[in-house]
Amino acid sequence: MAPSRPARRSPGSWSGHDRDRSSSGQPRPKKSLGQNFCVDPRLGSEVVARLAPTTGDEIWELGPGPGALTRLLVETGATVRAFEIDERWRPELETRFAGRATFHWGDFLELDPTPFVPASGGFLACGNLPYYCATPMIRRLLALPRRPDRLVFVIQEEVARKAIAQPGTSAYGFLSAQLQLAAEVKMGSVFPPSSFRPVPKVSSAILELRPLALPANEIARRQRALWLLSVMLRQRRKMAVNLLRRALPQVEWQSLFEQVALPAGCRGEAIPFATLLRLVDAVPADAWPPAYQAAEPDGSF
Repeated sequence: MAPSRPARRSPGSWSGHDRDRSSSGQPRPKKSLGQNFCVDPRLGSEVVARLAPTTGDEIWELGPGPGALTRLLVETGATVRAFEIDERWRPELETRFAGRATFHWGDFLELDPTPFVPASGGFLACGNLPYYCATPMIRRLLALPRRPDRLVFVIQEEVARKAIAQPGTSAYGFLSAQLQLAAEVKMGSVFPPSSFRPVPKVSSAILELRPLALPANEIARRQRALWLLSVMLRQRRKMAVNLLRRALPQVEWQSLFEQVALPAGCRGEAIPFATLLRLVDAVPADAWPPAYQAAEPDGSF
């Protein structure tokens, strides 16, 4: 299954009840929504174990589908709030979990979840995410005014490996930096395609994120680091100093590279995070693009 978002089918492309539902009466998975439901109980158990919820926590589940993970979540005693795009599940989920979970219907990427962010107590997020929208969903959660304390998701194995990749490795890219500058990132177990129905073409993995508690000035610093990386990773095989000269020609990049002990011919994909942040500190404050000169950032990565 490709990680890019496929075109959605219109409701009219499903002609009749028999094609829309299985013999058990449950909705059939929709390819247009990237639905592959988990049938391996070990997966849900690991998600809950990594979340480690308590009765005072609130858990957001993205994409509950048939409710297999939802059942495990409500059994922890935590408050469960689930977001589901597929309204065919509404009658079953709202009946089955009445009084035990709250459901919001619609595309999580188009809803405004900010009013639902808990003001206090533990805040957790999890879900079996469609491959095509896993990354923007995670980014959306990390952009909330209060980030979850822990996030545990089932995503495509390839994407999970990119998320944990270190500078200088082939899998490293902008996603790696974006997540690791914002959170402690760990990869859990890998699950084969046979763990899902319908069976996808690739394996999945559990990804765990624990957002870092960063003051506003450090968030601004890391946002600037990401901006530098966005410039340097556009053309990965070119020397970083040349790409940066084009983006900010007023900066003496050769001198700054020497200052932070970076070779003149290095590429952006090979710069360690600590060195990247030192490079950020060396750039004159008035040289940054206007959006990155503010002392108080918007809080998002």
